[in-house]
Amino acid sequence: MENISLGQIAAAITFLGVLIGGITGLIAFSKSFIQKILKPIDQKMEHLEAVASTGRNNIELELIKIILVNFINDIEQGNPKTDIQKKNAYELYDRYQSLGGNSYIHECWEKLIKEGKI
Repeated sequence: MENISLGQIAAAITFLGVLIGGITGLIAFSKSFIQKILKPIDQKMEHLEAVASTGRNNIELELIKIILVNFINDIEQGNPKTDIQKKNAYELYDRYQSLGGNSYIHECWEKLIKEGKI
């Protein structure tokens, strides 16, 4: 092998240091740049998820309301309900209230409870 001088070793070490530093800097810059690009996208995704969740809750609320109205009408017309149907209606009523439903359904429900029909 040829003679390697200290200058060549120093040059090689300097080159490797600069190369590693450059790569590290490039990675840091890339991460920062990507985060700046993705931040608005993340915010829009969070907004869309919130809107979708609200829409699902509104649909669920309306479907439960329809089921409860039918259940209440059946009871008021004298159609008997089984214990399991009553338990299911109670679960639906609790879910209805947790979703923010509290309209005429509440009044009818309380009336039927006082009358001992459910």
